[in-house]
Amino acid sequence: MKIRHFVLDAHAQLRKFGRRAVHEVLAGRLDARAIDPALSRELALVTVVCDDNLIPERAYLLRVPLTDGVLTTADRLVLRAFVRPDCVTPSEAVRHHLTGWPRDLLPQLAVAMDVPARGLDETLEVGGPVLVAALTGRSIGSVVRGLDRT
Repeated sequence: MKIRHFVLDAHAQLRKFGRRAVHEVLAGRLDARAIDPALSRELALVTVVCDDNLIPERAYLLRVPLTDGVLTTADRLVLRAFVRPDCVTPSEAVRHHLTGWPRDLLPQLAVAMDVPARGLDETLEVGGPVLVAALTGRSIGSVVRGLDRT
């Protein structure tokens, strides 16, 4: 199982984002603006879980709120609200995380992953292991491995 991350830049283009950088941003130890100065208020992140041949099995969309480029405790509370049905309905949460992506997201992702675009839409979900990692402090890899066992 391989994990690939991509972030939406200021020009609505997907850019590869390293696993370590994602982990450090989610831990609040890295200012996302160090990677892209436009990442001040939000990290629009695509996480793709692939098989060993790098064929996408699942792609997760997540809009991570940031304060001056950093994931703060308050930002984590916002993320947590999106998984609490007493705060936000599931459809509101999905709508929030699916809004703001470019129309050509799937073709961009296909090019970035060097795979056909056909069928990628069937792999899309909201949240996923990055959301769990951001809320729990676990590594994304450990979350994916835990999902793999279920």
